[in-house]
Amino acid sequence: MTEPGEEPDEAVAALKRDYLRDAPERLAELRKDVAALRAGEHDALESLRQRFHRLAGSGGSYGFPRVTDVSREMEQRMLTPPVPTAADADLFEQAIQDLRAAFDNAATDLDMPMVLGRLPGFAYRALIVMQATPLRDSIAAALQKAGFELDLHSGDVDPWDIPPSKRPDLVVIGTDIGENALMLARYWAAPTPERPRAVVLADTDEKLDRLRTAAAGLDAVFGLAALPGELALFARGLARVGAPPPNVVLVEDDPAQALLMATWLGQINARVSLCGTAQSATETLARELPDLVLLDVDLPDVDGYAIARLMRQDPRLALVPIVFLTARRTLADEMEGLRAGGDDFLAKPVERSHLLQVVLTRAERGRRIRELVHRDGLTGLLNHASLMAELQHAIAFSARHNEPLCFLMLDLDHFKRINDTHGHLIGDQVLTHVSAVFRKAIRSSDLIGRYGGEEFGIILRRCPAENGRIIAEKLRMSLANTPAPVRGGVELAPRVSIGVVAFVGDAERSVADVTADADRALYQAKASGRDRVEMA
Repeated sequence: MTEPGEEPDEAVAALKRDYLRDAPERLAELRKDVAALRAGEHDALESLRQRFHRLAGSGGSYGFPRVTDVSREMEQRMLTPPVPTAADADLFEQAIQDLRAAFDNAATDLDMPMVLGRLPGFAYRALIVMQATPLRDSIAAALQKAGFELDLHSGDVDPWDIPPSKRPDLVVIGTDIGENALMLARYWAAPTPERPRAVVLADTDEKLDRLRTAAAGLDAVFGLAALPGELALFARGLARVGAPPPNVVLVEDDPAQALLMATWLGQINARVSLCGTAQSATETLARELPDLVLLDVDLPDVDGYAIARLMRQDPRLALVPIVFLTARRTLADEMEGLRAGGDDFLAKPVERSHLLQVVLTRAERGRRIRELVHRDGLTGLLNHASLMAELQHAIAFSARHNEPLCFLMLDLDHFKRINDTHGHLIGDQVLTHVSAVFRKAIRSSDLIGRYGGEEFGIILRRCPAENGRIIAEKLRMSLANTPAPVRGGVELAPRVSIGVVAFVGDAERSVADVTADADRALYQAKASGRDRVEMA
């Protein structure tokens, strides 16, 4: 304990900050259990009790008595007859709100904003500052459809009046609020650690000079004709790109320097893979697709420029940002790094704040560029070229490591009828819906892409043949049980046929072989006249 007037122990404060960084995910887990309780799942109540029990203990251990009090009260409620049912879900929702307020207050006391961005169970947040008009309503509806939670205001909103866990990812400010619109937008776009990921202006009068708005630090300006359509596309792209924390590969042969930089990166919740040699770096990059590579130039086996050249030759890694770490900051060194494919240089010894800012900005910009190049514009899935590049990589990895691999080719049955009957706009809505259903039904490590038209492809690594069939059946049933809502309250129930190819470590197979086998299996599935799964 510290005496009055003394500075709090920094080690204790650091532990508290680490605990608070996990708070949004803990709240998300509670919310999932409450949703399961509402749905009548039999094990939801026990899972919820265990989570409150752990929070009651950890809250006290880390010095957050309010977290302990709320959690213990909920745990006791579940242990006291009558047993809570789905009708009591609102009680637990209120407890989650109380915990969120407790975490907010604790974060504020420690001068620590919560990590922005989407966490499991939470949507991205958008703040709309516009007059209450039909246009604002249409913008709000479009952003909600894109997956954003909304806060609506019709006047000035000070960023510091918003609690940390409710800070927006996207701020939309309308010029219809008056002359202060650009000033307010500039205030939100100020280059601080709490800056939203995007600040945009809805220029309903279309009178503002574009150069002036760009100078204000805004990310985009949308005129009346672009609202809400193009704004919604921008928002969906923002959500698909994802938010920090970034995934970083750090290649540094000095253990002390590597540990120090990894510790700094941990302060922005980055996931760091440490490599001490060029060989270990190439092995790591064969398994992972990072958001950024921090690359020491001087390594014990080969120099960092060689790794950069290899990355730029690999379609998977060609657009991943590379930041060189070097003590040799000569013009010749920089020229060599640029020729090898580097994006930036950090001179050793690296300054902490500079390192973190470079990582955050380069990682997010890299994600945006890869999003434009590798993703299908409608569904947000991998496009055909990127899917085939990933399949080629997965086949090669399977051959080297004798790893089981499955490839699924999926085709919507009679999709032409949907376009002919309801129009192509509805057809696009159905494709977007199907993509979302498929994404939810597979593992986060699986890769899904739009093969073409109404066809999709899914790469399942470390997946034996029988598991591939099970996953394919799961995908088929998930779609059958989740009709697509379209305009006028109408629901369409598309069906899918699936062809599955499975093998282990076959170095003779090419991408063309695998896709041809999957296509033949898919044809057999369709030949049956109904949606089904066939193995090649």
